[in-house]
Amino acid sequence: MGPEIGLAATRLALFLIIAAGLSLLWVSRNSAEFVVLVLTIAVGAAMLGGVALLARLSATGMIRLPRELRQEPKNEADESQ
Repeated sequence: MGPEIGLAATRLALFLIIAAGLSLLWVSRNSAEFVVLVLTIAVGAAMLGGVALLARLSATGMIRLPRELRQEPKNEADESQ
């Protein structure tokens, strides 16, 4: 997973959690909006946990990306041969 993708997913998950959490302050408990906001917080938390897990696994080398997606530094000596 590229760092830009992880950062964007983290920002989106945090936005969902914070926006839904703040909206809960103005919604009554026995309304449909309350249920939707709680589910939104759950989805945001699951997304944040998934991004954290994927970042941890890719940092330890347990997940290997396909060669086309890897961001490895190019070695000029390899290209000349």
